[in-house]
Amino acid sequence: MHIRIQHHPSAPPPATDDDDKPQMKPLTHHEILGLMAPFTAAGLHADLAASQRGERKLAFKPRALEPTQELPIPLEERLVLEVPESGDPRLVRTLSHASGLTSQAVAVGADPAVLWERIQAVPSRRQFRVYADVPVARSYLIEAVAGDETAAEPAIRVLITQARARVRGINIEMKADRFVGHAVELRLTADAGTTLKIPEDLTAVIGWNWRPLREFISLWRGSIRVQPKEPRRTADIEHKIGQTITHLADTLDRPPADFHPRFHRARWRVSFQRGVPLGIGLLIIALTPAIQWLDMADDSILRMLIFHAPPLMLAGMFIMREMPRIEIPPIPRPLTQARWLDRVEDKGRRARLEPASAEAADS
Repeated sequence: MHIRIQHHPSAPPPATDDDDKPQMKPLTHHEILGLMAPFTAAGLHADLAASQRGERKLAFKPRALEPTQELPIPLEERLVLEVPESGDPRLVRTLSHASGLTSQAVAVGADPAVLWERIQAVPSRRQFRVYADVPVARSYLIEAVAGDETAAEPAIRVLITQARARVRGINIEMKADRFVGHAVELRLTADAGTTLKIPEDLTAVIGWNWRPLREFISLWRGSIRVQPKEPRRTADIEHKIGQTITHLADTLDRPPADFHPRFHRARWRVSFQRGVPLGIGLLIIALTPAIQWLDMADDSILRMLIFHAPPLMLAGMFIMREMPRIEIPPIPRPLTQARWLDRVEDKGRRARLEPASAEAADS
């Protein structure tokens, strides 16, 4: 009799992306004590339960900020110090409002004491502002600016990166790219179960720098032209955010039927503005036949520019901060909807009632 023994070892578990990542060294008790020194002197205390030592994040206990005359809303402040194994630490201050809005100020630097000073350079009344009784959460990045080498501390620059608000049931979000001087992106969204019933020129009637909104699958998107370079860029963005929120709060408080009479002239100005790119193209096409009556030498600069106009115009469009949209501008008309927000179930009910009413009329 032969006895055969077989061994089938279990297969190792499949490798995951987390296994490939190098494990960070958790913050030690000694490191935490050293990092806390400037914050303890300011009356802040570490929140060890909320801290993530494995991810090298040190959280501090939240503080309640009472309303003031300059900022008449209560806020909650939370500080988190992120200390990577390589690179400079980051100090993030998050302010939260009861409405659910949050704003962040982020400072990056080598010394936690300097980071705390930079965060304090952005007061809470700048992170949160109130326009027409609407709280607006604005986020910033605080960075050092290369300047006088003899100065004890480098100068800092405060850059706005984002703003959020909720106006009469509509969520407003504005994003500013800090690397390029492009326009600020404006997004309007509705809560689940509702859709926006707004005109494309809802914000464009504010002024020439506000571009018309475009409807996408789940949002309306537009842009606001601002100053391309700092320090005027951040100040200009802050000013235009206030103008946008004030306009939306005042407009959405009124029925849609009031929009066309109130902004009749501004809506025609928007239509003219939207037709400028098409008008320029048609003008160039209309003037093209006149080239044959121009007496130009073979080595004329004007001749060279005329014959190379198409590629030069194409290159100019690509280097512009904003790509022009060639379209036939719509004629402003009165709004027919009864509300700015439409519930999805109400929209489906109307769709079912319309065929029924049509059949009753035929019978």
